[in-house]
Amino acid sequence: MQNNSIEPLISVRNLYKSYGNRLVLNNLSFSVQQGESLAIMGASGSGKSTILNILGMLETYDKGEIKIAGKELPAINSVAATKLRRYHISYLFQSFALLNNRTVFDNLWIAMAYNKESKSVKHQMIDAVLAELNIEYAKNDRIAVLSGGEQQRVAIARAMLKPGSLILADEPTGSLDRDLADKVFAQLQAMNKEYNKTLLVVTHDPLIAQRCDRVLHIEALAR
Repeated sequence: MQNNSIEPLISVRNLYKSYGNRLVLNNLSFSVQQGESLAIMGASGSGKSTILNILGMLETYDKGEIKIAGKELPAINSVAATKLRRYHISYLFQSFALLNNRTVFDNLWIAMAYNKESKSVKHQMIDAVLAELNIEYAKNDRIAVLSGGEQQRVAIARAMLKPGSLILADEPTGSLDRDLADKVFAQLQAMNKEYNKTLLVVTHDPLIAQRCDRVLHIEALAR
């Protein structure tokens, strides 16, 4: 059960966001504790991905208050925002956001640029994560030649390797079959529980949502 006496890691109050004349988020409020896993569900176009983009400082909002670790969310082009993205936030995008002309290894190595481990330890960490996700065979392949499911696993590996306490995942199992989806989400859960990383996941999959600590239905919240 959530302990509301502890200051939340994420606090969103009275958030509004429009695209032109279309209001997407209407007076949205919620909070997330450190180490909690939260599934965000709702119909297409309800603003689920927009919430992650705003929290990740990839997109602006119209008005409202957002705090992370008790501090107001910085402007998206600020030095403070860059530091938050670099050291504290891992992303899993629907579009994967990988470097298509670079290899799997290159993409993962870049994600670990601000990890303080030695080079040899970084190599070991990459090999271990690729093996865990059953994609070690593609380590030296370019992203462009991989299937959508393979690219998704690389994106998940990147999130697992990047330092940070907050994971923002947009449909992280959307391109995977049931067995692999369960295995991949188990890895995200392990990051959440074993390393106390906070997990926000947008999903249409009720089986994934029910494995999170809480589920937020956007239609009910954003009225």
